[in-house]
Amino acid sequence: MFCPESPNWLYYNREREDLARAALTKLRGNAEKADEEIDEMIKERTAKGDSVMVSWGELFSSPNLRLALFIGLGLQCAQQLSGINAILNYAPEIFKGAGFDNADLATVITGAINVVMTFISVPLMDKLGRRTLMLLGLGGMVASYVGVAVAQHIHAASPDQKWTSPLSVATTLIFIVSFAIGPGSIPWLIVAEIFTSDSRGKASSLCVGANWICNLTVCITYKYLDNALKPNTFFLYTGVCLLFLAFTLLFVPETRKKPVEQICREIKDQSLKCPPTVF
Repeated sequence: MFCPESPNWLYYNREREDLARAALTKLRGNAEKADEEIDEMIKERTAKGDSVMVSWGELFSSPNLRLALFIGLGLQCAQQLSGINAILNYAPEIFKGAGFDNADLATVITGAINVVMTFISVPLMDKLGRRTLMLLGLGGMVASYVGVAVAQHIHAASPDQKWTSPLSVATTLIFIVSFAIGPGSIPWLIVAEIFTSDSRGKASSLCVGANWICNLTVCITYKYLDNALKPNTFFLYTGVCLLFLAFTLLFVPETRKKPVEQICREIKDQSLKCPPTVF
């Protein structure tokens, strides 16, 4: 009921063009746009004929597939190395470090906002664009990390400064909002859009694997970083977010309201440039 079949799966796997067309029309809200995407699928299938799935070797040797994989891996790493799980897992300690007394309540609010904003981000994806939301989200996270670090630095130097507590909570909530509208949801969507059906399975498995490895890395290293760097840990994460902000700006194409075939053609053209930026 809540997880409809993918138009690509309906067309390529079940060979049901009618169901794929109906699903696309519902998804896009425009029958004409759905017809255009179905025509692109038909052209792709006709062009490939009986071709086999892309091999692991081709995934790394083909310039356009290699670039698409680079983009997908980069986005998944951005999601986790931005430190979201450090914030979620250690929120009570972070709030206490800024002098906030009721840290558990703030943690509950943080989790609730993350859930709510994830739903709100869904309609924004088609209105503002995936790339735009990713850039906005990372930019908001950079500003939020600076706010949290400043709040902790000031509280450590002057514990009687009461304004550091609301600053810490406010910037953390802004961080969660920024993550939810950008790095929290956009990478999963773009990874599904930048590969054709013959390479999507292998490429997606690598991207998901990278996501979990980065997740594990953040969870293991945060306490060591916090013990060694104290509030400066958040300046480190600020640098990481800035790095992925530049990555998104330079390499990630806009995929909003574009069929997969068009996106792949644009990435192929992009891969011919040196460096292969979107500009």
